[in-house]
Amino acid sequence: MSSLTVTDYPWHKTSWDKFVNAKLQKHLPHALLISGMDGTGKFNFAKKIATSLLCTSPVNNTSCNKCQSCKTFQSGSNPDYMRIELLEEKQQISVDQIRQLSEFINYTRSFNAYRVILLNPVERMNMNAANSLLKSLEEPASNTIIILVTSNLSKILPTIKSRCQLLTLPTPNKNQSVQWVRQKLPKKNAEELLDMANGQPLNAIKITNEDIHDREAFAIDLLDVCTRQKTITEVAKAWEKFDHSILINWQINWLITFIKNNEVNKSPSVENRKEIDSLLSSIEICLTTDSQWVLYQQLIGQKRYIHTSVNPLLFTESLLLLWLQASRPK
Repeated sequence: MSSLTVTDYPWHKTSWDKFVNAKLQKHLPHALLISGMDGTGKFNFAKKIATSLLCTSPVNNTSCNKCQSCKTFQSGSNPDYMRIELLEEKQQISVDQIRQLSEFINYTRSFNAYRVILLNPVERMNMNAANSLLKSLEEPASNTIIILVTSNLSKILPTIKSRCQLLTLPTPNKNQSVQWVRQKLPKKNAEELLDMANGQPLNAIKITNEDIHDREAFAIDLLDVCTRQKTITEVAKAWEKFDHSILINWQINWLITFIKNNEVNKSPSVENRKEIDSLLSSIEICLTTDSQWVLYQQLIGQKRYIHTSVNPLLFTESLLLLWLQASRPK
């Protein structure tokens, strides 16, 4: 696989230039904390930094993809690289995983100038893991760089943040996102995909026709809840196993649209529109302006439970109950 360039993600250019400048001046930190919105390429940016540091024959400060180090990285066997992430079906990064990091730091380097550790997403470490990582950050090893990636900087311990150099990746503006998605999927509706993906271009290009169908099906069920055509339990059972982060993002995005419509005095209409737009307009009619704001804030609050061990059925029911309470029956 070829190296990523700034043309792959144009919004990364300024941040990449900062990294290259620090590398050329030999001012690289022992720990780099990369923060940014989901779906904008943070992990790919971090991996690009890792390959740049590990490559023995870099070209224009990016990996050559030809040296032994690059080849072993591509095959997943580079002895100077360690990646820590959520294990399958796990909600948190454990202390045992971080202990492996501590052991790795003490290994002798093989053929690279640097040893690189990539930890993603850092906010999903449990407290014991975070404290264990802190010890490694307090006693940095020579020529070792720990790259931490996060989508939620507020959840990182202040003691960890204070021992890292923060690099915040900018969020692409709407035009950049639309143009990028159009280049990747010229036959698709870029605006619709970005709307479904909460404005996140990398997630937008992963959306399938099945995803579009699912969103429409959920909107139908949600409208039935708001209009008392279906019970909360009935709908919750149908969606309890669906990805809750996707469900809640759909709902939040819809409410943002409703609130914006109110700000410009745009009346919802169900005539001559696509099916999903007609459904959303019907849902919007069920809500007052005040209830839209309250519901929006309540759903934002519910997001903190997504990656916990909360009962899926009860969580889905709780979301639907908020809509029922906020809506006014016809």
